[in-house]
Amino acid sequence: MSIPSPQSNPLIGIWKLISATAIHADGTVTPDVYGTCPVGYITYTSDGHIMVMFSRSNRPPLSQEVKSPLSSEMQSLPVEELAQAFTTFNAYAGTYTLSGNTVTHQIEIASIPNRIGTTLVRTFTLNENQVTLLTPPVLSDGVEKVFELVWERI
Repeated sequence: MSIPSPQSNPLIGIWKLISATAIHADGTVTPDVYGTCPVGYITYTSDGHIMVMFSRSNRPPLSQEVKSPLSSEMQSLPVEELAQAFTTFNAYAGTYTLSGNTVTHQIEIASIPNRIGTTLVRTFTLNENQVTLLTPPVLSDGVEKVFELVWERI
């Protein structure tokens, strides 16, 4: 796998998240797994870097003003509140390679520490100014699912 030239790489650019859906092995679909209007961006650079972040749009604010995630204010928040904030947001960055309609993300930093040093493989389909990324089947909550994220070029 290698990084194609910018002219032959249709993923280069910034994309805004439109929807996130779970497709179960039995064919049933759970729409809006990140809420009805998820918020997120994915960026593919011409030199092979990727950055992605997305969250639920209806995340409640923290109960007190936090000026920095490294501040004592953050450390004094209730654990349940921190867990809510963590579980409604996802981000990672690293490098990527293309092979046909498959993109492989090599994770260097992530909101989920266990992902660092791993790869995430996605198949993609382009339709005008949108790209759909599909995960391989994964076991989630004891059920096999494929996650489909639709992004629109901005």
